[in-house]
Amino acid sequence: MAGIFCKSQSKNFGERIMKKICICGALRLHDLPRAGQDIKTRIVAEALESKYGPIYKIDTMGHFNRIRLVFQLLWAIMACHNIIILPASNGIKIFAPLLRWMNILFHRKLHYVVIGGWLQDFLLGHIHTMKALQKFTGIYVETSMMLNALQNMGYSNVFLMPNCKKLSIISPKNLTQEYSEPYKLVTFSRVTEMKGIGTAIDVVKSINAKYGRELYTLDIYGPVDTKKSGWFVNEQRRFTPAIQYKGNRAFSDSVDILSKYFALLFPTKYYTEGIPGTIIDAYAAGIPVICSRWKSCTDIVEDTVTGYVYEFGNDDAFKNILYDIAHNPDKILNLKKNCLKRAHDFLPEKALSPLFNKIM
Repeated sequence: MAGIFCKSQSKNFGERIMKKICICGALRLHDLPRAGQDIKTRIVAEALESKYGPIYKIDTMGHFNRIRLVFQLLWAIMACHNIIILPASNGIKIFAPLLRWMNILFHRKLHYVVIGGWLQDFLLGHIHTMKALQKFTGIYVETSMMLNALQNMGYSNVFLMPNCKKLSIISPKNLTQEYSEPYKLVTFSRVTEMKGIGTAIDVVKSINAKYGRELYTLDIYGPVDTKKSGWFVNEQRRFTPAIQYKGNRAFSDSVDILSKYFALLFPTKYYTEGIPGTIIDAYAAGIPVICSRWKSCTDIVEDTVTGYVYEFGNDDAFKNILYDIAHNPDKILNLKKNCLKRAHDFLPEKALSPLFNKIM
């Protein structure tokens, strides 16, 4: 009887383990997320746990060790039906071929959740990664432009899955409908030159100087890029009283913070942005976006509906939008309810359905 009991226990334990899901990426489990990659990885992990229960996590932002990582992946592919990875360009060169090789014996479902809009260009110079990803169950991309590009490259396992966040979308009755000068603008992203933070500072300073008063203020939130912190130190020396750095805040606080502002600025210089999480935050807070037209901008921002879009790299056009809005603030107020409606498209239960369907 004891032997039978132990055998039964062992079988049940094995079945329970085999139902597990592994997620591997920049979870940053012991720190605040510092970038969009960290935030999205955590969001996907939390959504998976909410739907399927506990999952096995491999944090590539912890005490990173390549040998340890190989053994973690080997254990995961032996024990888990689904392996989900969210690496950036440096990581996918390692993960995709390694998992393809390991999976020859185990025949698991391999899933690659892409962050950003760079993959199709990257693959042209990395043939081994390209071939390995063809063996994955699914490649989940944020934009329709990426979907079309990868399909044109011969991929039949690519699915559109926009960025998402589990946010409390504010009620339309709680929208602020009256504003007065100075109109409060905000950025809520990594504080780097390539996110256009310097451009936002220059434009606000220029407009205020032209009018001889604080027509706009600008609050800057987010983690400062430690590799280029000297750049931001120099920027802060140019601050006027209308411009302030507010520090890094937990992404769970984003809606509450942003709801107090007039508009979000997103003058990115990354032409291959995917679906920026900061814009999802803004929509949930009911504030429109003023942004540059990066490659996949139309996947998330509809000009004159959820925000205002200017030609990529054209700072004068950016400035002109703010001039026009200063003379007619209703151009922002009329878009606020549209933003709330759009926010529902980026809730995890809806946005992640392509991945959930492949896990079933």
